[in-house]
Formats: sequence, structure tokens, C-alpha cells
Amino acid sequence: MSSWIEIKDNPRLKKIYETRLQILRLIREFFWSQNFVEAETPIALHLPGQEPYLNPMPVEFLDPRLESHKFFLRTSPEYALKKLLATGYEKVFEIGKCFRNEESFGGTHNPEFTMIEWYRAPGTYLDFMDDTEKLFKYVGEKLSIGILKYKENEIDLANTWQRITVKDLWKKYLNVNLDDYLEIEPMKKLVSGLGYQVSDSDEYEDLFYKIFLNKIETQLGQDVPTFVYDYPAQLCSLSKKCEDDARYAQRAELYIGGLELANGFGELVDARAQKDNLEKDKALRARLNRPIWSVDPDFIAALESGIKPAGGIALGVDRMVLLFTGALDINEVIFQSVKDQLN
Repeated sequence: MSSWIEIKDNPRLKKIYETRLQILRLIREFFWSQNFVEAETPIALHLPGQEPYLNPMPVEFLDPRLESHKFFLRTSPEYALKKLLATGYEKVFEIGKCFRNEESFGGTHNPEFTMIEWYRAPGTYLDFMDDTEKLFKYVGEKLSIGILKYKENEIDLANTWQRITVKDLWKKYLNVNLDDYLEIEPMKKLVSGLGYQVSDSDEYEDLFYKIFLNKIETQLGQDVPTFVYDYPAQLCSLSKKCEDDARYAQRAELYIGGLELANGFGELVDARAQKDNLEKDKALRARLNRPIWSVDPDFIAALESGIKPAGGIALGVDRMVLLFTGALDINEVIFQSVKDQLN
């Protein structure tokens, strides 16, 4: 949101900030109306998640004897909210700050950002897709905004949102059957054949996104908000596998105007399978020369205690505000962003 001076002297920025505050209030009203409980969970974690391509920010705590304890600022409240599911909560959400290192300071990124994450147990990934569509339409109705504008795109919220599988996207934009490219060697050949560089160190996820980000993502949600779902299982450590094809997993992402807004899962609640997946992610972090730490035993214990079938999703609030306000850059929707503080 730039500095306080700019807000004071720029009516457009002041309007953006006021709309941001309205949107935060409306998000809460929506979830309260759906009988969700609002949670507040830790921001500093001793054991963060194992996502190979996310970088938690380290922080140091000193106890009264000045002994150092290493923690990390959360990249999302996911583990903590799932632990709440294990206590018996069935519908829970949290709005709060999250942090990711090695992020750019502008465009659509900021190292410190606001996330809303919510879970239903019992619930499915189909449920949170419905929730998300209803949330956007509720906010749009209350703000009297029916058209979202992003870059050259105008997206009508009133339309029925599109849902399309990753496999169907690859058929549509590349005319290939993704079933044939679920192993690393065939994927390397496909990536190379499309003119992208392949290195010996590339993991399957690296190869997948060289194609997805360049050939597909920017075309998603151009006219109507679009959920992309059922990703290759090796990209989805926290998702349960699809019932009709275990090579894919119940993961869904929301795109509006080519911009990714949300990422969610049909949650993997099998403790043994989840621990195995997280240990694999930890090994991948090591191969990528990234910091490693133990898998959170309290998270695994929560799963072992029993969680109903669940669906959950994380939505970037700053990007949502950007779409509803027509802001030019994410720094315009964040009060004193990292970039602003460095200038």
C-alpha cells in the first residue's frame, strides 16, 4: 500500500486501502455466516513444512539465559489448522500474515503477505471450490463490483466458474496425453522437444512447471475464474490420491486472469502415508541444497489421532484485493510493503 505519506496525498491509494479493509471484513462475515470458527495459530514455528520449493524465514529466539533457539516464520498456517481439526473442529479458518524467503518485492509477490486458509472436516476439494466461488461473489456483491480487471482481462464474476483437470489442459494446449509424461524421462524429452533447457539436476516438478508456466498458466481464467484440479501425484505431498486414478492427486488451484490465487487439497489424513511423503520432500530439499529439519512429530500425531475426511485451501488476500481494486502492483495493496520500507 506504499507509505503513509503516499496514502495521505494520493486519493486512489487511500481508496485501495479502504477497500482492502472492507474486503477483510467481508471475508470474515462470509465465513462466520457459514458457521466457520476463526482461529489464531502460531506465526513462529520450530518445525515448518517440508515443501521443497518454499523457503521459510529463520528467526532467533533468546531465552532468559540468552540461549538461542531457532524458529521459522510460517509459510502458511496449514499444519496448525489441521491440528485443530484433530481436536474436533469441523469448519475453521484463519486470516493472517505468512512469510516466504527469496520472493521478489513487487508485481504479484511480497515476502510478507496475508493469507486466508480454511478447512472442512468432513469435506472435500469440491466443497472448497464451491466456497471460493461463493466468497468472491459475496464480496463482489457487497462492493458492487461484478467485473474483475487484471492487465488486459475483464472477468465476469457472475458467470459459472470453470473447472478443468490438469490432464485436460495438457490435451487442450499441448495436444498430448499427460498419462504418458508422469515419469521423469518422458517429461525430459517433452520439455526438450518444446525448446526448453533440461539439466541433469531437474526434478519432475521443475520439468512440469517449465511447460505449465510458459504454455498454460497465463491463459487460465481469462474470461471466467478457473479451477485447475487433479495434479500429478508427485506434485502433491499433502493431498490424497484420486479415487479413480492414483497417479493423480486431489489438488486444485484457482486462476483469474492468468493469476494464481489459491491452492488447496483433498487432504491426506493417513498418518503413515503423510509421513512418508514428507520424508521424501525432506530428502528432495537436501538434494536441492536447501535447509532441512525434522518432520513435525506433533503434526503426524494429530493425524494418527484421527481426522475426518477433509478439504482445505489457502487464498492470497493481497492478490484478491489487487483484483477487486484494479491496483497496478501488489505493493499498492500492502501498507508499507517490504519494497516500500527499503526505499
